[in-house]
Amino acid sequence: MSDIKKLIGDTKQWVEQEKVWDDALYATGAASNEQRAMSEQQKTIQSVNSLPIAHSSLRSSDKDIALKSLYEKYKNCVRCPLGPTRIKFVFGVGNANSEVLFIGEGPGYEEDRRGEPFVGKSGQLLDKMMAAIGLSRRTNAYIANIVKCHPMVNPQTPEARGNDRPPAPEEVATCSPILLQQIAIMKPRVIMTLGSPSTKMILHTRDAITGLRGKIVAFDVDYFYSLISEIEELKIDGETREALRNTKVVPTYHPAALLRNPNLKPESWTDLKLLRDLLGKSGA
Repeated sequence: MSDIKKLIGDTKQWVEQEKVWDDALYATGAASNEQRAMSEQQKTIQSVNSLPIAHSSLRSSDKDIALKSLYEKYKNCVRCPLGPTRIKFVFGVGNANSEVLFIGEGPGYEEDRRGEPFVGKSGQLLDKMMAAIGLSRRTNAYIANIVKCHPMVNPQTPEARGNDRPPAPEEVATCSPILLQQIAIMKPRVIMTLGSPSTKMILHTRDAITGLRGKIVAFDVDYFYSLISEIEELKIDGETREALRNTKVVPTYHPAALLRNPNLKPESWTDLKLLRDLLGKSGA
């Protein structure tokens, strides 16, 4: 009997998931392009109607100004080997006053050319995932990476496809203070890490993503912004420190992993619902 109940439960979750994602990249039926366009339009309307209410001790314009100032400070950075080989510095995109921050590992081929994170196939899928729970990079979410320049297997062939790689530890160590300053400015209510590199950095762990996802973890503000910080830029005031103590981290798979292995979709959808529930409670 328990096996039957589990099967029914799994089937219900799969149906629910397929309805909200309706992802052409994972097409399971023969829906026409017109039907898919109609579905996308309906999802856009639903996401706009269900936007969570943002709150912050700073006005949105103050955060915008602070992020723009941070961008200007680092846009020409060449402190690590990634800087001299990049095409564009990929700082981040979204609403500075958002309650949720999505963090990936680093720019890829398309992102390096457009200067915006998650714009290739992984980005298209991430947009659909966000829309399924009422979020959008254009209105109420922010997206960034732990490194801001394109990590390449062979920097001598920047025009080659399939030249992406995860950032090296020393590259993360050099570049991640920029991300940490973004976090301190935004003070997001929830951070969703996308994939192993960003999850390992934000949770300062070596554990694999498979054992970390599906959980809600407190952001360790005192680890990243120590009271006696050797990095001047990572010194924060008491108000910011207390706000970040309330920040929660929800790890999940990188969209690229879902493209490679659609069987991970149910677990990813469970993580998205965790995020949705956390944001829903924020207005209570």
